[in-house]
Amino acid sequence: MQSRALSHLIFRIQNFFRSCRSLIGGSAALALLLVVGSGASCERDTKLTIAGGNPPKFFMTGSGILTSVRVRGPQKQREAQGEDKFLYWVIEIKDGNNPRSVEKLSPLIYGKIPEGFEQIYPERGEAPPLVEGERYYVRVVTSEANGDGKYFIIREGKVEVSDY
Repeated sequence: MQSRALSHLIFRIQNFFRSCRSLIGGSAALALLLVVGSGASCERDTKLTIAGGNPPKFFMTGSGILTSVRVRGPQKQREAQGEDKFLYWVIEIKDGNNPRSVEKLSPLIYGKIPEGFEQIYPERGEAPPLVEGERYYVRVVTSEANGDGKYFIIREGKVEVSDY
């Protein structure tokens, strides 16, 4: 099904190019096609950088719209199934809120809820403090582009990103 849709799209682009070429000339039609095509492919995957101390700062670049941030740690936080029992801090975009790009929200600070978002975990109160030497994982979930995730440790008051 996807290949048929892709073939149809290519066919329509070729017809558009032929029409433009006959009206305005070959090089101008190609230039127009490149300008129009470049606007359609502006998706940039989210890139996450973690810096600072405790609490860490999450810097994000890319074209995605932030939908949630999930910070997981090694200690059980609640009675739940799967990953949820190890989630230290989760924020999600509020229903009906205007979505914002990751770049406009960057940087996020662990435990600080940005405007237009709500805290899911912990259910009440502040995010639990992060303990030095323990490994954490942060996942930035986005729409309209791929998100990103990274492991990190806090050592001597500074964030260190780790491979796993």
